[in-house]
Formats: sequence, C-alpha cells, structure tokens
Amino acid sequence: MDILEFIFTNISLQVYTVVATVIFTILYYLIVIFLIKFYSSDEENENYKRNNGIHIIVKIFVLLFSLIAAIVTQGVIAELYFFRDYECSLRSYSCIS
Repeated sequence: MDILEFIFTNISLQVYTVVATVIFTILYYLIVIFLIKFYSSDEENENYKRNNGIHIIVKIFVLLFSLIAAIVTQGVIAELYFFRDYECSLRSYSCIS
C-alpha cells in the first residue's frame, strides 16, 4: 500500500491516466491472445504456424477490447486512490468540500 501511495502522490492525474491505460492495454492484450492460442485446437495451431499466427481482424478486435477494459480499469483505480470516495461515510459531510 505504501508503494501505491508513493506513486499516486508523486504523479499527476494526466500522466497516471495515460501510463495506466497503456500498461493495462498491453496486459489485457497479451492475456487474451495467450488464451486464444492456448484454447485453440491442434488443427488450428498448425494453421497458425503456417499463416504466421492469429488473423489480423482478431488482433484488432482484441486490441479494441483491451483498450476499453484498460480505460475502465484505470478509471476504477483512479476513483479509489485519487478521489477516495470509499473513505466518506454516507452520513458524514466532513469529507465533502
């Protein structure tokens, strides 16, 4: 938790948004591509080896999915760490400025 506090107090919201979106997009893309290759049949694996991998249309859709998932993920993390809404109780008005 101290590492997250250090990161979130020393960078701006814009830098965090861009960097977190890029990092989460890459992570989600690699995970989904790995799952596609892992669960494909042996017959499809032979076709992938001959055709140099997964079709470009599948890669584009996976990239778009990864980008949307990354935007949602970084938004949720920003909401929790930057804006700290979870620290305010519903009956307390002390944290509303």
